[in-house]
Amino acid sequence: MPDRTAEQLYRGLLRGPLRTQAQSKSNQWAGRSTISSGSETVVVSTTSVDSNSVILIGFQSMAGDVVGSLGNAVCVRSISPGNFFTLGTTDSQAATRDLAVMWLIVPTQ
Repeated sequence: MPDRTAEQLYRGLLRGPLRTQAQSKSNQWAGRSTISSGSETVVVSTTSVDSNSVILIGFQSMAGDVVGSLGNAVCVRSISPGNFFTLGTTDSQAATRDLAVMWLIVPTQ
């Protein structure tokens, strides 16, 4: 455990909240994918996913929009280690509108 926090170590360089840039590359570990209206799944290609990865999911919504109005819940349908994972609606019904899904891969080992 370090004796100092990030704020103490990088006092002059640390400005605002900590963040990172997730770019669209083959080893992408975070991103935004859209399940199109009329579709029930979207495939996310990335080499960062493994069979024991935890994938966190959240919705990107417009101001005033509530999750209950989306009409669909989203889950990870399948994982192909080192290749891709599939996000889809939990009820296997087509999305009633475009669903922008934010995702983050957390390695467990």
